[in-house]
Amino acid sequence: MTIAIVAAMPEEIGPLRGRLVAATRTQRGSLVVERGRLGGREVALAATGDGARNARAGVEALLASGAEALVVLGVSGALSAELATAELVVATRVTDEDGGVREADAAWVAAATRATGGRPAVVVSARRIADSATEKRRLAAQAGPGLAVVDLESAAYVAAAAARAIPWLVLRAVSDRADENLPALLNRSLDAGGAVNRGRVLRSLLGDPGALPHLLALRKRVGQCAEVLARAAQAALPAFALAEGAA
Repeated sequence: MTIAIVAAMPEEIGPLRGRLVAATRTQRGSLVVERGRLGGREVALAATGDGARNARAGVEALLASGAEALVVLGVSGALSAELATAELVVATRVTDEDGGVREADAAWVAAATRATGGRPAVVVSARRIADSATEKRRLAAQAGPGLAVVDLESAAYVAAAAARAIPWLVLRAVSDRADENLPALLNRSLDAGGAVNRGRVLRSLLGDPGALPHLLALRKRVGQCAEVLARAAQAALPAFALAEGAA
């Protein structure tokens, strides 16, 4: 089995790239795909770009390369007060704001939680960045009971896997707390596809320089989360053999 590993931003999978054995790099259109071995498994690794539109296009290109399973990595905002920054969660279910629901394979979730120590949680893919505690409370209510986190891309990724009838797993690390407000300029900087336009962020900072320390803190947390995700992915992949055998 070749396992595709996908994230939105290169920063989210940077540490994982360094763990690949016998890595090679190919180009599929604008998508860079790195192949190698991780945790004893053949993997294909790529960053699609953030936002739902980039996620859909990128994961389609990645899965078209012949992957037989999908692992989603990335940062997320906490919707539950119990979740701390850099904490790892394993998705039991992925929902979106249009009412779409995808249930994760129970055997894969069980194997991943045992191998990584991650906490089972619902992942909500929102249309925009959840940049306020108020918005996070709204999305938490949508998620229902139990732990929950929010991102922008997981629903697009797992929908592509489901369309191909291949198993999937979502591992997310918490970048911001449930009670934390993010700089409003992030949502003002989204393009039509839901991605953060870095040029717009820089221009917005000229009028809101006070947001810079928070953005730098978030960037540092993304790096910490990426290390957590790299360790988790390497630990989880060997456990899939057990899940496959139990299926």
